[in-house]
Amino acid sequence: MRLNLTIITLLVMQLAIANDIKFGKVSKEEVEQTQHTLYAEAKAAILYKNEWVRYNYQYETGWSQIREVHYRIKIYNKEGFDWATLQVPLYAGSGNEESISAVKGYTFNMDNGKVVSTKLKNDGVFTEKMNKYRNMASITMPEVKEGSVLDIEYKLVSPMFWNIDEFKMQYDIPVDEVNVRLDVPEYFIFKQYSKGFHKIGFSQTKENRSIEIAYRSSDEMGKLGRTTHKRGTLEFFENVYHVSAKALPALLDEKFTNNIDNYRTAIKFELASTRFPNKPFENYSRTWEDVAKSIYDYDDFGSELKKENYFDNDIDQLIAGLNSNTEKANVIFEYVRSKMNWNGYTGVGCSEGVKKAFKEGTGNVADINLMLTAMMRYAGLDANPVLVSTRSHGIPLFPTSEGFNYVITAVELEGTMVLYDATEKNSYPNVLPMRALNWFGRLIREDGSSSEVNLMPREKSQDVIMMSVDINTDGSISGKYRQQYTANNAFVFRNNYSAGSPESYLEGLEKKYSNLEISEYEIQNVENLSKPIVQSFSYRSESAFDEISGKLYLSPLLHLATKVNPFKAAKREFPVDYGYPWEDKYLININLPEGYMVESVPEPIVVLLPEGIGQFRYNISATGNTINARVETVFNSSVVPAFLYGDLKEFYSHIVEKEAEKIILVKS
Repeated sequence: MRLNLTIITLLVMQLAIANDIKFGKVSKEEVEQTQHTLYAEAKAAILYKNEWVRYNYQYETGWSQIREVHYRIKIYNKEGFDWATLQVPLYAGSGNEESISAVKGYTFNMDNGKVVSTKLKNDGVFTEKMNKYRNMASITMPEVKEGSVLDIEYKLVSPMFWNIDEFKMQYDIPVDEVNVRLDVPEYFIFKQYSKGFHKIGFSQTKENRSIEIAYRSSDEMGKLGRTTHKRGTLEFFENVYHVSAKALPALLDEKFTNNIDNYRTAIKFELASTRFPNKPFENYSRTWEDVAKSIYDYDDFGSELKKENYFDNDIDQLIAGLNSNTEKANVIFEYVRSKMNWNGYTGVGCSEGVKKAFKEGTGNVADINLMLTAMMRYAGLDANPVLVSTRSHGIPLFPTSEGFNYVITAVELEGTMVLYDATEKNSYPNVLPMRALNWFGRLIREDGSSSEVNLMPREKSQDVIMMSVDINTDGSISGKYRQQYTANNAFVFRNNYSAGSPESYLEGLEKKYSNLEISEYEIQNVENLSKPIVQSFSYRSESAFDEISGKLYLSPLLHLATKVNPFKAAKREFPVDYGYPWEDKYLININLPEGYMVESVPEPIVVLLPEGIGQFRYNISATGNTINARVETVFNSSVVPAFLYGDLKEFYSHIVEKEAEKIILVKS
C-alpha cells in the first residue's frame, strides 16, 4: 500500500504543479534562470505547453473543432531567438479554411531585480498565404532578450472536424512539460498512433456534456411563411483523452536523416468510424489496399489515366518501328521528360488535368507521371502508377489517403520492375529524385489491387577517382585527375552542374580544392544520361607535403582524405539514411622524385560493418619509384539501423585515423 500511496501523492503533486501554471503568471525563478537544469547547452526550452481540443456544434454549419494552445518558452541565448516567432500553419483549401483568434502574449524580462512584462500588440500577429492549400500565422513576441520568458496563447477553429492534427511532444529544444486534453463526442471513434522514443502518459475517461443549440423553424407546412427562432439542448457523452510527457530532450536533425519528423515523440488520432443517432454506422478504418483503391477511384486520378486521345498520334509516331518494350518505355519517358515541366507541386491527384497539362507543357507531379503511365499503357506496356510519400512528407504510420503525396510510374520489363519519374530533366530509369527515395511505395493496378514496392535503388552509385601524382623537386606536386559518377551520384551532379553556368561550376570546384591550381578541365556526358558523368583536369599544388629533416611526409589521398568523423553524438535513436547504396573508390599512382626512395607506407587495413552493410579497404603498396594507393568505402545498404550506430561511428574513426597517416620518403 505504501507504494500505491507514493504514486498517488506524486500524481497529486504533478496535477497541483500543472494547475499552478496560469497564463501571464510567471515566477521570478523562471526569468532568472540562465541555463536549462538538464540540458545546459540548450538555446531555449519549452517550459510548459498545454493543448485543449474540443468539438462544437451549430445547427447551420454542423460540427467544428476548437484547439486552444498555451506555450511558455524560455530563451537562454541569442541562438534561441528564432523561438521568439511562433508559426502556426492553417489549412486553406476547398472552402474549409481554418482561422486563428484570441492571440495573447507577454514577454517577461528582469529589470533592476524585478520581473517586467511587455504585452504582445496586434502588429506582432499576421497571416500570409503560403500556397493554395496553406496559410501561415506568425506570432512575433516583443522585447525578446537573452533570459526572456514568453507566454503565448491562441485559439484555432477548424471546420474539418474529422481531422485532428498530430500532437507534437518533442521539438528541437527541450520540453519540460506538455499536456494535451482531447474531448471527443461519442459519435466519433478515433484510433491512436504514437511514435518516437520517449514515454507518453495516456489515459481515457468519459464525461457527460450538453450543448445549447439555436435554430430556426418555419411554421407548420410553411403556410404563413413565418420563421421562428428556437433553442434546444444536445446531450451526449464524450471520450476525454489526457496525454502528457515530461523532460523530453531536444530532437536535433543530424547528418544523414531522411526526415527527423519520423522520429519525433508525438501522438496522432485518426478517425476510425462514426456512429450518429438514426444513421447507419460508418467505418473509416482501412487497409493500405483500401487506400490505394479509393485513390484510384478519384476522378483526378483513375479517370485521368483513361484519357489518351490527346497524345495517341504522337505516341504512334514515337514507337513506330520499335520492337523492344524497353526501347518503347525509354523513348516515351524521354518524350514526357523533355516536353513537360514540373511546377513544384506534389499530390496524388492532377491539379490541371492531363490534357491541359500536356497542352501547356506544365503540371504537378500527378499530371506528369499519370500522363506518362497512360502513354506507357497505350504503347502496350504493363505500366502502373506507384503512390509515394516523399521524404519531407514522412513515413506514413497508418493507412490513410493523406499518407501519400506523390506518384511515379512502374513498368514491368523483361521480368523486372523499372521505376520512372518524369518531373526531373536529369532523371533516368530506376534513378529517382532523392525526395522519392522513401523506403516503400504502393503500386495500384487497373483492377484495384495493389502491392508494396521497394523504392530504394538496387544499384550502388559510384564515385570513382583516378589520380596520377608527380612529386616535383621544387616542393610542388602536379598530375592528372579523372572522376566518374554513376546512377544517383550522376543525377545529383547533373542537377548541381545545370543549376548554374559551366564557369560558375569551375569556380566552385577551384574553391572546393583551394590548394589546387586546376587547368585543362573537361566534362563528358552531361546530357547523355545513359552514360556516367566523367570530369577530368590537370592540377598543381605548391604545398601538398611536408619536408622535415630531409624526409618528405605525404598523405597518399592528398585532398581526398576524410578528416572529420561525421558522427559525433554519443548515441543516436534513429537510423542513418544515405538515401541510396554507394561506393567511393580512389585509385592513385604517385611517382617519386628523383633521388628519393620509400622509407615507409601506411599498413593496409580492412574494416567491416556488421550484417554486410559496409566495408572500408585501404591498401598502399610501393614498387620501384611508384606508390599505388587503392582505397574503397562501400555501403551495400542505404540505411544503417540505430542499433549499429556505435559500430558506424567506430567505422568512421578508423577511416579518419588511417587516411591521416603519411607516406615517408627519404633520400636514396
